Amino acid sequence: MTFTDMRKIYTHFQDGISRKLFTARLNVSATGDAGYITMLPAEYRNLNADIENFRAELLSEDRKRTVIFGAGFNGVSIAREMHMESLVGFIDNYRSGQIENMTGMPIFSVDHYIGQYGIKHTKFVISVSDREAAGEIYAQLTTEGVDADSILVIPAEYRNNTSQYFDLFTPDEHEVFVDCGCFDASTAFHFAGWCGRKGYDKIWCFEPDKSSYEICKSLCAGWRDCVVYPYGVSEQSGTVLFESGKKEESRIVKQVGQERCDAIETVALDEFLRGERVTFIKMDIEGAEIDALKGAAQIIRDQKPKLAISIYHRAEDIIEIPKLILDLRPDYKLYLRHYSLLSNETVLYAC
Repeated sequence: MTFTDMRKIYTHFQDGISRKLFTARLNVSATGDAGYITMLPAEYRNLNADIENFRAELLSEDRKRTVIFGAGFNGVSIAREMHMESLVGFIDNYRSGQIENMTGMPIFSVDHYIGQYGIKHTKFVISVSDREAAGEIYAQLTTEGVDADSILVIPAEYRNNTSQYFDLFTPDEHEVFVDCGCFDASTAFHFAGWCGRKGYDKIWCFEPDKSSYEICKSLCAGWRDCVVYPYGVSEQSGTVLFESGKKEESRIVKQVGQERCDAIETVALDEFLRGERVTFIKMDIEGAEIDALKGAAQIIRDQKPKLAISIYHRAEDIIEIPKLILDLRPDYKLYLRHYSLLSNETVLYAC
């Protein structure tokens, strides 16, 4: 990758928000510091008021100590990506020890934490997005005497996913949507709403995770001209290893580690949709986007569909994905938008 390539990509972005996000993501890729994204002003992060208020309270240094309740994905991501100088560790009802790759960041039980620090001067951040579980934790803390003003709960929707993939496009007549990584069918549902009275001609959904596929198949049953396939999308048809059972984080893997892996079938869109009209492709497939785009190269060259492609799963995606798209169709106009409190959910739009 040369500076000429980066300059070419930069000049194809059509507005200041896109260019700012492009620069920020380059810095994240180069340094590993997610703060280049998470510390951007509100206008670059496309979040609703609840999420912005949570962020402001999270970063306020109004207490001597901050502790995150929940040492799962949300909690660890918040700790790693948000610059909280007062953070002293985690509380978790089911885990103990330390957070991997966060030297010295302990995981306490509630009793252990309160015994060591007490409850005064501490901000308790509930990082669990499931409302029932968050409510149970809230009750647990208040039973221990923690004041409600000392408890901060992450919004259930800490990402703005209602407009994600659609907010820069205007629907045309007879849209044909290809949803790669349909997960829970919510994006297909939003697509149908986005089309509105104009309607659509077809929705093609691909979801290789077994449990997510069954959910999509059930939810989409009876939808007009909507089909769901249990396939991954890649550069070519074949069989690959797939880390399953992790909901939206399930992904294709190159080799077996400690993950639970299944064998799944993949398809190349050029082959699978040969002869079909395509107007819109969305991809959020956990790092497999570049291979999937290569497998759709002919569709992109010949039909120039709208593209909404996740661009944050791999450090190199911020360069490799727009470069590939522009190599296929130099007349695409590019945009970037971000939809999360954290550094995930950055989407590249091409039209």
